[in-house]
Amino acid sequence: MILIVGASGHLGSIVAQSLLAQGKPVRVMTRTPLNLAHLKQQGVEVVSGDLRDPASLLSACQGVEQVLAAAHALTGKGDNNPQTVDDAGNRQLIDAAKVAGVKHFVFISVMGASPNAPVEFSRIKYRTEEYLRASGLSFTIIRPSAFMDLWAQLIGQPILKQRKTTIFGRGNNPVNFVAV
Repeated sequence: MILIVGASGHLGSIVAQSLLAQGKPVRVMTRTPLNLAHLKQQGVEVVSGDLRDPASLLSACQGVEQVLAAAHALTGKGDNNPQTVDDAGNRQLIDAAKVAGVKHFVFISVMGASPNAPVEFSRIKYRTEEYLRASGLSFTIIRPSAFMDLWAQLIGQPILKQRKTTIFGRGNNPVNFVAV
């Protein structure tokens, strides 16, 4: 069984569909199970859980061989924010995976994660990477750059609506896009 945390997001939902197409048993954890009813209809086990609730994490990890941690709260509000989700929440998920005997943990980080990154979100992701490295779990850390399919929307939608867009940096920086 493979647990995906963050299956209501772009990457997590595509990975869930791909694993399903390969005939792999998939469980997804979400705060809002009704939003993933379409996955349940396709044979995915949908469980209720929250990265801020350690008991729900342990329950979600039971009987799981692999975990994909793709959730984030970069744009979250209130108590759904990078500190409670990306920092504390992912650490709690790593702890739950270890207690449940998960064999492999895949963590989706960010390009440029480091202890001295200029962006707090990147520093948080780095701290989680370090926590995972020290956990004793077998793991993979992925630091994707910009997702091509999302970047096109980010740049393209304003062009279509306002005939202008914002380019980050000087506008001549190379970006190695990835596609899911």
